[in-house]
Amino acid sequence: MRIVVPASMLALSAAILLTMAVSAHATSQPSASSSSSTTATSTVPGANPAPFAEPNLRGTPGSGGKSNSMLINSAPLPNDYVMGKPDAPIIMVEYASMTCPHCAHFSNSVLPELETRYIKTGKMRYILRQFPLNEPALKAAMLLYCVGEQNKEKYFVFAKVLFDAQNKWAFDGNYMSGLETIAAVGGVTKEQFNNCLSSTDREMAVLKDKKVANDELKIPHTPYIFIGGEVYDGDRSIENISKFIDTKLAEKAGKK
Repeated sequence: MRIVVPASMLALSAAILLTMAVSAHATSQPSASSSSSTTATSTVPGANPAPFAEPNLRGTPGSGGKSNSMLINSAPLPNDYVMGKPDAPIIMVEYASMTCPHCAHFSNSVLPELETRYIKTGKMRYILRQFPLNEPALKAAMLLYCVGEQNKEKYFVFAKVLFDAQNKWAFDGNYMSGLETIAAVGGVTKEQFNNCLSSTDREMAVLKDKKVANDELKIPHTPYIFIGGEVYDGDRSIENISKFIDTKLAEKAGKK
């Protein structure tokens, strides 16, 4: 299965948001043949997600601080998607759910600046791991796994777009339609999309990765971030995260 890679991440994101906005406007207009009492229903099994609720926790017993888990100390793992130069001195690992508003805010508002300051300059590598909190997030993670299998860079392209357009698909009972729109604009055919999201093997791979992470790291919320092998559970502003990263870089430099 070959999927065409878009020429530009920003162009893809803009195209998807425009397409979904037009679609939403069209479907919001009452049809002359429709009754005002008619409501749209989804034909997709399980297309009514549980309401999103991020656990309001700062930590759980056994979590936090420096990690002795190979999930962090041996990163990147063979199935990780990595952004940044291989010789960067530190690694950031983020566990995220694609339906998590805090994850979307981090991706949209903080990560671009981190990319400019640390990732593109060779100071840090970034790994995004899936930790779905509900069914829509699971299906989105499966789509990311699928496109990532075809092209590693496209994993991050689609992750960015899914976060950019989160309000247009993640909280809708017919979320599969929104995911299909995003996939189509990104060059994924309907047949490819159906194959991606109906694969039991791919679903089990996502759930297995989540279980291993939860068992070893006791993840209390998303996003859950490790920087330089240590949990970062402070304020997720660019200023505070940068201070933490700079401290880790200084520690690395001092050990040389």
